[in-house]
Amino acid sequence: MAEELTAYERLQQTAAEASKGAGLLALRTLRDVHWECVALEDEWRDRQDPGAEEVRAALARIRAKLAPAVTMPWGDR
Repeated sequence: MAEELTAYERLQQTAAEASKGAGLLALRTLRDVHWECVALEDEWRDRQDPGAEEVRAALARIRAKLAPAVTMPWGDR
């Protein structure tokens, strides 16, 4: 008869299973945010609203920070 797992062991097992896809999910989320910034930059390109320049600059900074995760998700191996 197999030993029954303790609650802590079951929790560890559940956490390990849940974390298996976490890295891929994080990369997909970063990629999605990056491309949303690209789309928003395009929408704001010709706008002349007060603060539009700051919005474009903020989107460009966010996109630039996320770009390495989008173009080289596993680093420069």
